[in-house]
Amino acid sequence: MYKFLRNILFLFPTEWVHYFSMNCLRLLCSIGFIRKLLASIFSPGVNENLKSEICNLQFKNPVGLGAGFDKNAKYLRELETLGFGFVEIGTVTPLPQAGNDKPRLFRLPKDKALINRMGFNNDGVKVIAERLRQWQATVHSQQSTVNSQRPIIGGNI
Repeated sequence: MYKFLRNILFLFPTEWVHYFSMNCLRLLCSIGFIRKLLASIFSPGVNENLKSEICNLQFKNPVGLGAGFDKNAKYLRELETLGFGFVEIGTVTPLPQAGNDKPRLFRLPKDKALINRMGFNNDGVKVIAERLRQWQATVHSQQSTVNSQRPIIGGNI
C-alpha cells in the first residue's frame, strides 16, 4: 500500500503533497473517533520509561519533530495525535514573508531525501502567536486525546 500511495503522490509537486497530506490528516483528526483511533495507534500512551526531563521541561517521550515541517503552527493537533513529545515550529519571522520562488522543495528518490530551499516562508509572529494561544486554550476546554500531557512546542525565530 505504501509503494502504491508513494507512486501516486510522487506524480505531484513535493510542496503541494506536503500540504495535501497534512490537510487530509487534519480532516481525519476533526472526526473524534478517528482521532482517538489514530492517537491510540501512534501514541505510546503513558509510559514512565519514555518520559524525560531536561532544563525543568517534562517531555512525555523523546520523539520530536524539527523546525520546518510545521512552519506556521497549523498542524499542532495533528502532530499531537501522532504522538510527538515535542514539536519545533518555524522559522518564524517578525513579518510574514513568501520565502523563495517555487519550486523550492526537491525530491531525491534514490537517496530517500529532500532538498529544502524554501527560505523563511511563514505567516509572521503575530499570526503564529495567536495560533499557539488558541492551541494552548484547548487544554482548558477539552482534554487531550492522547493523555493529559501535551507535546512541548518550541519556536525557531
